[in-house]
Amino acid sequence: MGVRSLAKATSLAEKGGVEDLAARLAAAEEALAEEVRRSRALNRIAEAIGAGHDAETLVQTVVDGGVELTGAQFGAFFYKVVDQAGESLMLYSLSGAPRSAFEAFPTPRGTAVFAPTFRGEGVVRSDDITRDPRYGRTSPHYGMPEGHLPVRSYLAVPVVTRAGAVLGGLFFGHPQPGRFGPRAESLAVGLAGQAAVAIESARTQEAAQAELTQRRDAEERLKFALEAGRLGSWELDVETRAYLASDICKANYGRAPGDDFGFADLVASVHPDDRPRMIAAIEDAIRHGADYDIEYRVRRPDGEVRWVHARGRAAQTADHGGARRMAGVSLDVTERKRAEERQKLLVNELNHRVKNTLVSVQSIASQTLRTTDSPEAFRDAFEGRIMALSHTHDLLTQQNWQGASLREIFDFELEAFAARDRIAFDYARDVQLSPKATVALGMAVHELATNALKYGALSVPGGGVRVTWEPEPDDSGALRLTWAEHGGPPVVPPRRHGFGARLLEKGLAGELSAQVALAYDSLGLVCTMKLPTRALEP
Repeated sequence: MGVRSLAKATSLAEKGGVEDLAARLAAAEEALAEEVRRSRALNRIAEAIGAGHDAETLVQTVVDGGVELTGAQFGAFFYKVVDQAGESLMLYSLSGAPRSAFEAFPTPRGTAVFAPTFRGEGVVRSDDITRDPRYGRTSPHYGMPEGHLPVRSYLAVPVVTRAGAVLGGLFFGHPQPGRFGPRAESLAVGLAGQAAVAIESARTQEAAQAELTQRRDAEERLKFALEAGRLGSWELDVETRAYLASDICKANYGRAPGDDFGFADLVASVHPDDRPRMIAAIEDAIRHGADYDIEYRVRRPDGEVRWVHARGRAAQTADHGGARRMAGVSLDVTERKRAEERQKLLVNELNHRVKNTLVSVQSIASQTLRTTDSPEAFRDAFEGRIMALSHTHDLLTQQNWQGASLREIFDFELEAFAARDRIAFDYARDVQLSPKATVALGMAVHELATNALKYGALSVPGGGVRVTWEPEPDDSGALRLTWAEHGGPPVVPPRRHGFGARLLEKGLAGELSAQVALAYDSLGLVCTMKLPTRALEP
């Protein structure tokens, strides 16, 4: 070989070496860039796991990072769901393609290709999935449906918890064959392990948060219900006697929300007569598990006495051998207790009034029978007087048996006689009467009106009555009431006193300590009543 040929060969060798070195450097730079890319992907995944994101965000980060780590073009995570048809799988997260790329296809099933991943049996890695013997063996598509993303290289790794539960699977694909090697498989397996731990943790946190939210919602609903019902809640530590009371519970004892209100304050606020019974009920609930259900009086700081209904139960603990705490509610029942007292008084009053009414009816019957000459006359007089008594009771019922005014008695009684327009009134002021005085004067007005209609001024067209009442001028504290008839037939004193006269002269004297004078003037009957005010007023 000549010198020129040797020089040429040397030059070519040197050129080849430089090109080979450049190629190796380029490959090294590419490998370094790939490692940097993978390192950054791993860092993002680690940061996402450490940040404690929700499961959906976490899985999306894992899938995106898995595409970078394996060099895949598409990546997806499918998770297990169970429907009415049995076990199925649905798309959870997708990377490298829009979600619409899978929306037109049915959910993946446990076919021959997918089964190893879905069952957690192991990794499936194929350089060309379309040549895999497990591919295309399941109807109705027998392979990838028309329009499916083009996948030749296939890598699938199950995502399994430490307890062995299969959460789902990571699936990576590429249109070109032979894209996933052992390195990609190793990275995907590691990623699946991290994903399982992270997803399980995220789901646990989500479940805990959901439970906390439900508990808060339940507490809010309970609080609203307690406030709506004005129920105060309380809790007692059996050992320390530490007592916690809600604002409404404090209010039931006359305390403000910011006031200190411990167990000693609670006991001290209970009425002394009810305190032993209340303490005994608490001890019985603690020692024997009895229901704590008691009503007692409380004395508020301002001195007002009210009623509280307290209910609760002690929580028994087997390991402690007794109760550790008590809890319950309290309700101010003062209005109910007052209503019960009023009802009791009304029943007693009703019983008293019924007896008095029966005595009155008996007296009316006896006196009427004594002063009438025939059964027909007895019937008419008796019915009229019973109706007068009934009218007075109706008036009192309208007033809740609190009494009635003197003018109301006249109007109510005279309305039954249709003689109201023939009665003239003259009085300085109306007078409120007690129920007893109302009944007595109601019967008296009935007798006067009945007598006037039968024999007196109201028995003829031109007759009338003038009614006046005013205080006695002698400062005796009595009321003078005058019934003066005019324009009627001539009046002569009766030969005997009937029921009406005896009722006026003796009945009012016995019931109201009244002094009654009947003057049989030729111009008309005049009845004057001197009624002590103390016997009239409620």
